[in-house]
Amino acid sequence: MKKFLALSLVGMAVVLLAAGKGIDEKLATKGEKLWTEKGCNACHTIGKGKLVGPDLKGVTEKREYKWLIAMIVNPDSMLKYDPIAKDLLKQYGVPMTNQKVSKEEAKAIIEYIKRESQK
Repeated sequence: MKKFLALSLVGMAVVLLAAGKGIDEKLATKGEKLWTEKGCNACHTIGKGKLVGPDLKGVTEKREYKWLIAMIVNPDSMLKYDPIAKDLLKQYGVPMTNQKVSKEEAKAIIEYIKRESQK
C-alpha cells in the first residue's frame, strides 16, 4: 500500500509539472525584477504582442530549456551559430542585445516567463 501511495504521489507530481503548475514562485518573483532591471521589457512582452522582439508567451513550451538559457546568456554566439536564432534575427531584423545575464539570472527570467505565460 505504501509503495502504491508513493508511486501515485510521484505520478501526480509529474502530471502537475507537465501541466505547467510547477512554478517556483520565489524564482519567478526574482525573474520579474530581473525582467525590468536587465531591460527585457524594452523589446519583449509576454502575451501582449510583438515589440522589437518576439512575444515570449509560451516560449518555454516551444523551445528547449538549454536553448533558452543559451539565448539569454550568450545571444551574440547564438546569433552567429544557432539556426533558430539566425532565423529570428532575419524575422525581426534586430539582434538581441547581450545584457550580461548570468545563468542563475536566466533561470529566474525563464521561470517568470513560464509563470506569466499561464495567465
